[in-house]
Amino acid sequence: MNKTCLTLALATLAATNACAESSVTVYGSIDASMRYQTNVDAAGNGMWNVASGNYYSNRLGFRGVEDLGGGLKARFTLETGFASDTGALDNTNNVLFNRTASVGLSGAWGSIDVGRMYTLGFRTEKFLDPFDHHYTPIVPLSSGAGTTLPAAARTAGLSASASSGTRFNNNIEYSKSMGPLTVRAELAAGEVAGDSSRGAAQAVAFSYDNKALLLAGAYTHKETPTGFANRAWVAGAGYNIGNTTVKVAHSREEQDAGAVDYRNQITWAGATYQATPALDLTLAFYHTRYNGPAAAEGKRDLLLFGASYALSKRTNLYAELDLNRYDGALLPATGKERQRGASVGINHLF
Repeated sequence: MNKTCLTLALATLAATNACAESSVTVYGSIDASMRYQTNVDAAGNGMWNVASGNYYSNRLGFRGVEDLGGGLKARFTLETGFASDTGALDNTNNVLFNRTASVGLSGAWGSIDVGRMYTLGFRTEKFLDPFDHHYTPIVPLSSGAGTTLPAAARTAGLSASASSGTRFNNNIEYSKSMGPLTVRAELAAGEVAGDSSRGAAQAVAFSYDNKALLLAGAYTHKETPTGFANRAWVAGAGYNIGNTTVKVAHSREEQDAGAVDYRNQITWAGATYQATPALDLTLAFYHTRYNGPAAAEGKRDLLLFGASYALSKRTNLYAELDLNRYDGALLPATGKERQRGASVGINHLF
């Protein structure tokens, strides 16, 4: 009887250790809101709609970690997007895991991941964004939302986010944290036979956060499949003062297109105030400036105010007001210089 009990105890302990050494987490976010915008067409009409992922992009993900011993761990992330207003998958170009698909190792030496991942330019913009990558369908950072570049600039390879894009395919990223300092490097293969530089990208970045002072910067160089160079950098700083965090930053992207060059840059500043443990108030201003051939120039100014109230650690209510002003080459297809918007919604993390 004692031997049987001992055997069962050892088996239970072994099973417990096995579970502790390897784990897979299912996670995600679902977000929906009511949104109103003015001047959505050339006639100047306004429109109400149910917005999907307005505060935080909808996603479903799988994240796994396995302890290999000696401080070495294997890890993976698979993440796809979806629309909460229709239930449809956000899988443009038939890409199921369009958000992230990566696998890697981590240890005392740092971590290395391979696959489809966020770019270092994106990670740096997010770190410096007063809204911390919320309201992505409105803010021009990361995806360039709300800013429509001239067709020739888009064809040449310039991005409206001024950071060389949100994600790279065929990407290899290395990162290492040393106290408040984190350094990163990435190489995205172009996979063009006979020319390793065509379609490839390289970047370096750092971030510093000692709970009071925030600093970050990134530089990205990539080459289009046609062989033209694209250069982008982003840099900024922030400071925590009591319940308030202030951030200011600038990003700039230049696209060589042979006989002509295109340039897009965004300057932003903002502050977040923790009014109560549950209530956050954020105000930020984003100025976009585009320059193209033949002295073409365009501007966009966005003023965004947002409030978020946490009902729990996973669920929050939010509301925002946004004011846009467009000029020159950045005028939207409606031809309207001004647009106002407002949203009220709910976000749940799981």
